Amino acid sequence: YNLMLAWYYLLLGKNKPLSEEAIASKYEKYMHSLAIIPTISIAVAGLPLTLYNNANLWCWIAAYPPTCDNDEGTHGHDWPCERGENAWLFRWTFFYAPLWFIIATITVMMIMLTRLIRREERQVIEMQKHSRVLQRPDSEFEGDLRREQHVQMRIPTRQESMRLERSKQMFHQAVFYVGVFYITYVFATLNRLAQLIGGDSVYAFMLLHSFLTPMQGFLNALVYRHGPCVA
Repeated sequence: YNLMLAWYYLLLGKNKPLSEEAIASKYEKYMHSLAIIPTISIAVAGLPLTLYNNANLWCWIAAYPPTCDNDEGTHGHDWPCERGENAWLFRWTFFYAPLWFIIATITVMMIMLTRLIRREERQVIEMQKHSRVLQRPDSEFEGDLRREQHVQMRIPTRQESMRLERSKQMFHQAVFYVGVFYITYVFATLNRLAQLIGGDSVYAFMLLHSFLTPMQGFLNALVYRHGPCVA
């Protein structure tokens, strides 16, 4: 749903923005379907594959017994896994690969949105500059060149500066919005990578993984409460 929310923001802010009613009638059903169907399908697929077992921190995708199949995909002992064989592979195909695809896509969407808003605001400011100068009598200028130089050199008004400040607020809010994903999942991914490569967790990664991952909702709440919503 975070990806769908980023898509929604982008539709509102594009060159020819859509109204909320138009987005609801044209895109909302697809947004809900894309958010719900794949995630439920992956969750249900874990049941017949017996993937849900003790994963140290919580019940998640893991092999049982824990030592029957390590995170490198090789058997640690002579006995086979009772549940969750090749769990290390499903961790990456079911969770981390889609997760980082979504995070990368949201990052690109937020960059597109902030650049779009910045460009549109600068276009409006330039139009206001030309409009004010063209309304002034020709006697104040020595030809079109002098008039154009005045447009380029004029200091933005307080209203124009406030418009640029709005785009800065949008940029900061987008950074905070995307930053939550990186703060929440970078150490979780590093922890699972360490397990995949070396077979054991790194204590610092495990600690940050266990602390930051459950904090995503709290961090999102801070972002939504951070100043006025300028999107």
